[in-house]
Amino acid sequence: MKFFPFPAAAALTAAVTAVPLLSLSAANAPAAETKARAATAAAAPATAPTPTPISSAWISSLTAGALKIHPQAEASRARTLAARRALDALPLWQDTMTGIGFMAADRSMRRDDGDVTLSVEQPLPRLGLYRAGKNRVIAEASMQQAEEGATANEIGLAIARMVTDLALTDEIIRLQSAEVGWMRTLVGTAQERSKNPDSTAVEVLRLESGLAILTQNQDTLVRQRGQLVQSLNLILLKPARTFWPQTALPVQAAGTPLSADALRTEMERRNPKLLALRQAVEAAGADVETARQQGRPSVSVGVEANAWSGGDLRSSMFMLKFSLPWLNRKSLQAETARRGELQQAAQKDLEAGRLELATLLTEFLTVAENQSRLAASYQTEVIPRAEKSLQALENAWISSQSTLPEVLEAQRLLLGARQSQKRATAAWFAALQQLAALSGAFTPSSSFPSLRP
Repeated sequence: MKFFPFPAAAALTAAVTAVPLLSLSAANAPAAETKARAATAAAAPATAPTPTPISSAWISSLTAGALKIHPQAEASRARTLAARRALDALPLWQDTMTGIGFMAADRSMRRDDGDVTLSVEQPLPRLGLYRAGKNRVIAEASMQQAEEGATANEIGLAIARMVTDLALTDEIIRLQSAEVGWMRTLVGTAQERSKNPDSTAVEVLRLESGLAILTQNQDTLVRQRGQLVQSLNLILLKPARTFWPQTALPVQAAGTPLSADALRTEMERRNPKLLALRQAVEAAGADVETARQQGRPSVSVGVEANAWSGGDLRSSMFMLKFSLPWLNRKSLQAETARRGELQQAAQKDLEAGRLELATLLTEFLTVAENQSRLAASYQTEVIPRAEKSLQALENAWISSQSTLPEVLEAQRLLLGARQSQKRATAAWFAALQQLAALSGAFTPSSSFPSLRP
């Protein structure tokens, strides 16, 4: 059951990947320009705001605030309250029946037997039917409460996805901003080199074209961030233009082992969908018992009095009545069988739900493990080697032993590795949020901190 069709981190990753990037490094410049770049980089932290790393605690805080005012959450709470009040609305006693009758006879007979008949009849409680109905109402209330938890889980998961997308976009924007700065520096360096009579303007034109493409790509990412901010503000019921500070992805815990058995146990105990399906089985069982009880006789007691209209009581009678459900026995048996089939269907739905969630659990565990190892590989192996390769080509280019396209390609590979490391970290974090959602961690009454860093 999906309430918020917002894009997941994978969709954003695909969109960012589709943006053509032309990466250039300021390290392609001579030594003097490299020193200037180093001074600029040293001064950057003093002026740029420090990004706020996203965390499960922050997501939980945003979710808790949204659940208080979100219309979908309020509607679920109202349905839960209505289901609980249905228990008080379940009657134990049926209404008392009373009646009055008048005799049509000669005067002497009316005087002797009485000409006015008064009767009162009270059906006795059908305790078995009442208990079955009560169990049905309790099961429905519990099922609606589980649905309320599922709604909260959906809202929390949507917020987690959007916060993860926002952090990934901010990370890519920062990488792009650094590339734009490096490109501007390289353009200036190439312009100085072009003043040499033996040089041509080819390098300058190529770098200026690359700078234009990088600037446009950066603007595209900034607009994508604005769209994410507006969507996040909408789900949190904040003004669409509410400012959000720069965010960062969390520190990736490489190779963090996750226990499938522990997760499966927690999922079985807390998952809102499984809770609702279990209560649906209970409600179906109560329906079967209700049909059985309806096939049993009902009992009522009453009193009848005959009086003369002149004011004298002539006779009174106490009555005990039974219903005999003989004529409707086949239809009642068919109704009991029908509800029994529905109970079996509810049980099979529960089993199917367990299988579906177990499949998702395995999928998200695999994604989390794969993305964790991939991010660690980029961080410890790919990126350091790409940096060494770039440094070697830079030194060779300075001594005219390599070409500018070779240096640019090395820098493009380095930037691609850094972006892939960020995407892998975002996918790892998103998989952990999915695992937490399977265990109902976004519902107000449950949490699974071991899964949510």
